[in-house]
Amino acid sequence: MSSSVSTTVGGVVVVTHVYPAPRGAAHKRPVGIQKFIKAQPTALGTVQIMIGLMALMFGIVMVVQPDTMGVYSGIFAWGAVIYIIAGSLTVAAGKSLNRCMVNGALAVNILAAGVSFVATILYFLDSARIRWVTCRDYSGTCFLYQSRTKGFMGVLAVFHSLALFVSITVAAFACRATYSAEVSHPVTNE
Repeated sequence: MSSSVSTTVGGVVVVTHVYPAPRGAAHKRPVGIQKFIKAQPTALGTVQIMIGLMALMFGIVMVVQPDTMGVYSGIFAWGAVIYIIAGSLTVAAGKSLNRCMVNGALAVNILAAGVSFVATILYFLDSARIRWVTCRDYSGTCFLYQSRTKGFMGVLAVFHSLALFVSITVAAFACRATYSAEVSHPVTNE
């Protein structure tokens, strides 16, 4: 639906005619960015942030009796920080849809995938009773502590394996988006 406005000034008639933009003429995103949007980066980034917070909270609980590889390595702290950074950058890339942000999310998610792979192995080894302090008292409290610690380590192993899958997913979609944005098709005169 178009509209016209006419104005007369000093014997000159000025007619302004406004046509609405066609429906497909809105701001079009590059194909690569559209592929990145399909991955739901804000949801995946939120999951990464929540995994980071949960890993940090469980790790703080485990610091009281530090006899596991996960606590000795400190991966509960620096791994959680990397997950929170990766999740925040993924959410920001999903909202701004800027190519530089997508590249940043790609880089940090590759780092987060490596960290989560190492953390998953450490926590699975901890939950499988590798490197445990033996119980010297037979009152049952030591065995109770070991079984609870084993449960905590199993939960942390599941969280970190989930973080591994989410990081790989975000990195794959970001890589595909970056590659699609760089590919140019040559124009031929055929």
